[in-house]
Amino acid sequence: MVMNHEIIIFTPIFIVLIGLTFVSILKKRRRSAKSIYKLIDDLEKKYIY
Repeated sequence: MVMNHEIIIFTPIFIVLIGLTFVSILKKRRRSAKSIYKLIDDLEKKYIY
């Protein structure tokens, strides 16, 4: 049984790269609580007052 060394070496690297890109996309999309409260406050000032 012959194992292909390229598959053994590059598969974990490929999985890690996919994971890092996924995490970075999620961090960009997520808003902090402070920015959400500021957005709500701005909308209240615009439409209520």
